[in-house]
Amino acid sequence: MSRSISKFPPRRGVAVYKLLIALAIFFSLPVMGYYAWSMFARAKSGVGPMMYRVERGEFVHEITDRGNVESADNVEIRCEVKAKGAAGTTILEIVPEGTMVKPGDVLVRLDSSALENEDTAQSIAFNNSKAALIQAQKVLDTAIIAKEEYIEGVYLQEEKTIQNDIFVAQENLSRAVEYLKYSERLAAKGYITDQQLEADRFAVEQARKAKEIADTRLIVLSRFTKKKMIVQLESDIKTAEANVNAKKAAYDLDMEQLDLIKSQIEKCVIRSPEAGQVVYANITGWRGNKEVIIEPGEQVRERQVLIRLPDPSRMQVVAKINESKVTLVKAGMPATIRLDAFPDVELRGTVEKVDEFPVPTSFFGSSVKEYETIVRIDDESPPGLRPGLTAEVRIRVEHASDALMVPVQAVFEQGGNYYCVARKSDNYYAKKIAFAASNDKMVVVEDGLSESEEVVLNARAFRDKVDLPEPDAGPPAEARPDSAAEREEPRDRTAGAERMFKQLDGDGDGKLQFDELPEGLREAMKAADADGDGAIDKSEWLAAAEQLRPARGAPGKKRYEQ
Repeated sequence: MSRSISKFPPRRGVAVYKLLIALAIFFSLPVMGYYAWSMFARAKSGVGPMMYRVERGEFVHEITDRGNVESADNVEIRCEVKAKGAAGTTILEIVPEGTMVKPGDVLVRLDSSALENEDTAQSIAFNNSKAALIQAQKVLDTAIIAKEEYIEGVYLQEEKTIQNDIFVAQENLSRAVEYLKYSERLAAKGYITDQQLEADRFAVEQARKAKEIADTRLIVLSRFTKKKMIVQLESDIKTAEANVNAKKAAYDLDMEQLDLIKSQIEKCVIRSPEAGQVVYANITGWRGNKEVIIEPGEQVRERQVLIRLPDPSRMQVVAKINESKVTLVKAGMPATIRLDAFPDVELRGTVEKVDEFPVPTSFFGSSVKEYETIVRIDDESPPGLRPGLTAEVRIRVEHASDALMVPVQAVFEQGGNYYCVARKSDNYYAKKIAFAASNDKMVVVEDGLSESEEVVLNARAFRDKVDLPEPDAGPPAEARPDSAAEREEPRDRTAGAERMFKQLDGDGDGKLQFDELPEGLREAMKAADADGDGAIDKSEWLAAAEQLRPARGAPGKKRYEQ
């Protein structure tokens, strides 16, 4: 189905293809037995190996896997309500899945009863904190006024009072001094007694002490009392400011909490941000049970996706590629997609992304690692295509329109090299080949074989009947006698047949359809269809594998040919 012919991968990928061909050859014994059986049934005389004529044809290497359809551009509707504790928030109503909605339509209603109770309690706390803030602000304003009152009123009043006392004391002192002078003149003439003179002298000293006390009071007021009062009043202001800040923080916190609760109540009603078709964000576990269920009565947590509104014009398939094949898949490779819901529709696609790390598996899951691969659907989406559908994805790794090919059963590995077994007259000899690519059925030969040349199909059974070079040694002259090969039997034949059956059964239905076999073997394999249902089941496969074993003692001498 590809519109262009891709080139083979660079030489650095040959190691990967060698591994694939080695595995395919190892599991090919039952197929060789079937092919030999058909040949034996048609042979007129004698028993010999089944031969394959090398031919050119179209080579396609595809990796087949299954995945699920999803939109490349989803609008995710999440729960934004903060759950109290681990319980979550209960879904009261939700729009039916598949409904077409418009912007602003109600999608989900969540239970807001607990939030409404919180709103009432928080409103009371908010009003209390507001009253406390008003009271604290009043205390602060009073402290500021008290400082201004002292500096501009009380202090000046006390200062003027003391200055007045000093003025009076000065006047009293002056009078006492003048009266003493007058008394001294009278005492000198004998008009007053010494006791009266002494009393006048005491009055002068008393007036002088009174003035000194008034002067000291003024000094104390200006130097100490004023500073002390200002410090005290400023401390009262700072204390009041701190209290206001604390009450303001509590007020802001209560207001923020109240606003949060109100916004949470509003978020209990979820509306559609844009038009689309509703798809529930259910999650199915690895055992097939649903781990997350979206329906009324279920509890959901914060940030959990409830609904997706996919863009139907941008669809993709998410497949999981086994780690044994993921190195072959690159972004940009073409792919074909078949949907289980539309088996007659084949869509074109392109590999858009291959994850660098494997998909996490559960504790009880398989140890085989898989890598999530996104395949974009390039064709216009057919009517009815929606997320969640199952699809088969065939990623085209390689393609050549005219390639020289042989079945994988005709190739075996020895000492890091690959060989086919050719026949000349009654002699069988090994031919070293170089291959460019391979899939599960065919090998593209780059060097060593020519078109129309015949090779033994079940080459693995003949590897001990032909001479092969030792490592770093030239080709031997003669082959070992047939009895050397006869001394060895393939081990674990049944297990090998079962593995090969599973390998060829691409769709995993437990039967081999003839289009799952190499084209050269389809006619011959009809002999194994015992019940004539047009397919080979596992019991027919194993029965034929047990009945037919590779022929021993093929006649003639064996040679090695480089």
